[in-house]
Amino acid sequence: MKKTIFAATTAFAISACSTNFYGTSDQHDHTSAYALANNGTTLITMGSIMSPDKMASVTLSRKLDAVAYRPVTGELLGYSNGAVYSVNTKTGKLTDLGASFSKGAMISKNASATAMDFNNKIDAVRMVGSDGTNLVYFPIGFGNEDKRANSVLKFTSTFYAKDDISEGAKPEIFANAYTNAIAGAKASSTFQFALDSKTDSLVSLANNAGELTTVAKITVNGKAVDVSSMGGFDIVSTEEGSDAAYAVLQLEGDATAGLYSMNLTTGAATLMASLPMGGFSGFAVSGGQ
Repeated sequence: MKKTIFAATTAFAISACSTNFYGTSDQHDHTSAYALANNGTTLITMGSIMSPDKMASVTLSRKLDAVAYRPVTGELLGYSNGAVYSVNTKTGKLTDLGASFSKGAMISKNASATAMDFNNKIDAVRMVGSDGTNLVYFPIGFGNEDKRANSVLKFTSTFYAKDDISEGAKPEIFANAYTNAIAGAKASSTFQFALDSKTDSLVSLANNAGELTTVAKITVNGKAVDVSSMGGFDIVSTEEGSDAAYAVLQLEGDATAGLYSMNLTTGAATLMASLPMGGFSGFAVSGGQ
């Protein structure tokens, strides 16, 4: 898959194209975002997703494959090559958390992408490789005395459900996101969505079972699109049942990506801003605390 990456700078000139969002403007005003660029070596920060022209970047102390925002604590975590890190969003310093990995709990180095997001019901990270690997990281502090804390376990690899429109297709999940991502609190329930660059679809992912179900084809301006595995996807929630979904998407053949709002029912992606670079490998949003 073609990967075109442009150098990041500390400030970006972005042309805002649309303000057709899901959720209230106040909700979006308090939503910040983080993205991985330059092959995972640069962290880009948007102070407000409503003002994507105001960005800052910092060089990470090492390459990351994915990032995820932890709603309960407000931390940003990252994953790379068999290690989990806490991320200092101001300095770019990464701290290895010393997570233990169970046998086989490793995403292939040849995977084109890693998806990573917190399930806010249990305060644990789902990590899915484009190679089908399905992992869970139970963070430090998980369940107080729970013996799984700071460990990574492997579960059933991703596959399409029987009778699904994509049954038999080999999925390439490059991004995932859970509903009810409420800052500072756990949720009573969550639902996991994901993006598949193989079938160009918004799908649901049945957690440990690994089963994928197609929700809808991803569309832009009413037309189905061919998305690459370069990008990301996340959901932020002001309260349970109020979810705003965003995605960084790079269409196949394009040199640059775009920031989109995403309809979780129809798969429709609405362009919010054109980004001056491509090759993104992770994306996380925060509603603030």
